[in-house]
Parts: sequence; structure tokens; C-alpha cells
Amino acid sequence: MNGYKKWATAGVALSIVGVLAGCGTGGGASSEATPAPNVTNTVSNTTNSTAATNNVTTSNETTQKSNQTTSTNNTVTSGDNGTHSASFPGLIQQGMQSISQKTTIPLYAPTTYPGSAHTPLPVTISTSVGSSPTANYSLMFNRNKSNIGGFSVYDWSTANTASQHLLPANTGLYIESTVPSTSTMNLGNGIESQVKKSAIEGKKVSALDWNEGRWTMEVLYPTISQNEGVTIAERIVQYCNSSFLPVPNTKGYVLVNLASGNATTYVSWDKGQYVFNTNSDGAWNSNLSGGYISAIAMAVSTKAY
Repeated sequence: MNGYKKWATAGVALSIVGVLAGCGTGGGASSEATPAPNVTNTVSNTTNSTAATNNVTTSNETTQKSNQTTSTNNTVTSGDNGTHSASFPGLIQQGMQSISQKTTIPLYAPTTYPGSAHTPLPVTISTSVGSSPTANYSLMFNRNKSNIGGFSVYDWSTANTASQHLLPANTGLYIESTVPSTSTMNLGNGIESQVKKSAIEGKKVSALDWNEGRWTMEVLYPTISQNEGVTIAERIVQYCNSSFLPVPNTKGYVLVNLASGNATTYVSWDKGQYVFNTNSDGAWNSNLSGGYISAIAMAVSTKAY
């Protein structure tokens, strides 16, 4: 996905702290967990763009309700909790209907998506079903032909293998855990983060790292933009204080990369042999284009389809 490519090209380092347990004080109703793919491989098999455009849905709540109503005739019941697809927005139903015909992986989906709460421009959806590096499927959300986020599930065959595929593939994107912190920062709600600086010469990038349960949270930012980095971290802490991420089998990651006023967020966690991934991309101080909180909101809302 386009958001993920920024991780591969930014050249900044992500600091990986230890393994954690659930956002806030524990896992919420969405403890279904979601699988994460190697985002570089989610562009294949994209559904016909014309079809996606014809089924455009705006984030206007009234329009969404209308789309959901017109989709109820095709409602199916599936998943390990008997969830009705009608409980998902029409745009999500559209994408999942296409995916369900092409994969045998258990179907999961978020009940929200980037841009769903804003009306200025419509959001369209495209899908991908692939087999590399392992069986996977993805939903990709677009606005003005630009990707603003996505959701993916990867089937790694075994839980042990899944737990090894939670981070972005490029190891140059994070700081080794042995790199000492330079200071600490209070983010509120009893959360104390470590402040680290990239050990790569010439890289003027810093990171705020903290743990919540099995989750590792990280916000990367240009060292000169510490105020923005701290604000983002504080907002994530506040959000997770009331909205609980799924409880990973082993661990989960929320990684935010701030650059030029834009924030790209990558969220991943494991559930048995599956890895779930959500991502979003947008102005750090606005949800208009997707926003950095959107990826977390999708993870929180993920459930069996």
C-alpha cells in the first residue's frame, strides 16, 4: 500500500521495545485480532477501478446507511461469532463480497475506515487477494486516486511463523533495542515513554516508545518536530484509554511515522496463525484525509465478517 511504502523509503529508524499485552487496560470487544500482510505485495489483483468507482460511497452518515440498506438483500452470516455482514458499512460489504469469492482464509473486517466520518470527498475501495509471501487478502481505501489506508489479513500456517511477521520487512526502519534512551517523557494516563534518537549517522530522527500490555507503541518524528511527535503520542494514549485494541496472542505494534506534517500509521497483531494489519495516512492534526488515528480505529473495530 502507498502508506506502507513511506516506511520503506523514509529511511528513518523505528525503535522496537519489548513485547506487550493490550491497549489501554485490556482487550475490548474487538479481541478477534487481525492478520498483517507484507504491504508491498498487496497491490496485485486490485478490483476493477470502474466498478469500485460506480460503488463509491461518501463518508456522509446518511449515505452510508443508505448503502447498508441496499446491501442487506445480499446479507450472509459467517464467522466464528455469527456476525451479519449487514452490521458493516456498505463500502466494507462491497469489498468483502469480492474477497469472499476468492479466498478460503476466515473473513474479518473493520466496521470503520479512513475518511468515513468526513464528507468533503468520497472514499472508494479496491481489493487484493494474493499468495505471496503467503495467502492474504486486503481492503484498500482511496480518495482522489490516493491511498488513505487499508486492512489486511495474512495466513502464515503456524502461530510461531505468524509471530515473526508483525513488523515491516525492512530492518533498517527500527532502532535496535540495545540503543539506550536519552530521556523519558510523561504522556499522561500513567504512561511513561522512552525517548530515543536514531543511531544512524546523519539521521536526525527521534522516537517515543512505550508499552501497553502486549502492545508496543512508537511515534517517530524529525528531532526538530518534537512538539508534534509528543502531541501525537499523547492523543494515541488518550484514544487507547477508552478504545481497546485486540489482545494479541504474542504481541502487537502501533508505529507512527511523522514527516512533513503527514503521519503514516502501521498497526499489526497476531491471532494464532493469522497476522492482521491496518494502516492509514493523513495530516497529523486532521482526520480529513484518513488521519493517523484511523488505523487504530480500524484495529479496534475489527471482527469476524
